[in-house]
Amino acid sequence: MALSSGRKRGRALSRLAIAAIAAALVGTTAGTASAAPTAPAPYFPLMASKASGELYEYLPNGAGGFGDRKLVENEWTGITAAMQTDQDQDGTADHAYIRLTDGMLFFADTTDETGEKEPVYVGGGWTIYDRLLSPGNLGGTKEPDVLARDKSGVLWIYQGRPDGTLGDRYRVGPGWDMFTHIAGRGDLNGDGRTDILAKDKSGVLWFYKGTGDPTRPFESRVKVGSGWNIFDTLVSSGDVNGDGRSDLLARDTAGVLWLYKGNGNATDPFENRVRIGGGWGQYNNFF
Repeated sequence: MALSSGRKRGRALSRLAIAAIAAALVGTTAGTASAAPTAPAPYFPLMASKASGELYEYLPNGAGGFGDRKLVENEWTGITAAMQTDQDQDGTADHAYIRLTDGMLFFADTTDETGEKEPVYVGGGWTIYDRLLSPGNLGGTKEPDVLARDKSGVLWIYQGRPDGTLGDRYRVGPGWDMFTHIAGRGDLNGDGRTDILAKDKSGVLWFYKGTGDPTRPFESRVKVGSGWNIFDTLVSSGDVNGDGRSDLLARDTAGVLWLYKGNGNATDPFENRVRIGGGWGQYNNFF
């Protein structure tokens, strides 16, 4: 399955960094498709950035690891959050939402080889959120949605539109500030709907099954297990080992990256961890 090259992705993201000071017009057409199961497990690259401004791309090697990294951007600064999305639902990443320091949110085509496509200005004021995540299509439209947690712990969902703009937010619920990490990419339990995972402050990992209903996107949580405080980062890039299931990546405090292979079980969704390698502590953000 072909993925966009680091060179193409770099052109698109570089253009975003240059254009970020100018706001584009925001579209107003809402998506109208009904809720539907998501596509097969997404197969995204893992993006990793350094505080010094370098952004790297790691492509899955299909064997539970990644190939050599590729430098995408060396001026990845002034960006406080980024989320890859699969806008055309073919299983590969093609766009990204990116939030700047001043709270402006943009939507960029990361497969634009020429770098001529202007990023879409989604809106301002996104500094009210301390967590942003786009795990996939949570229901209501065909496009990927955005989850946003505000600083009081309330989780919100924004439905995606075909042009990358977002609809009005729906309130998912309060109490999400008990979690230090929220992660997910696609379906984890094999029912075709997008799910997420959340790690609480005591180190317990929880599974939230997707419903496909944007007004109530998750079932009641199910405990996966304890002891997850050994990790300082949780992220999912989808299917890493090529078995058709979404997986989870976890970096421990020593900088070692581990793969948890998905098995489709909601109460015990992962196989025993497999070590990918060390040296991952050099990165301050993954998406």
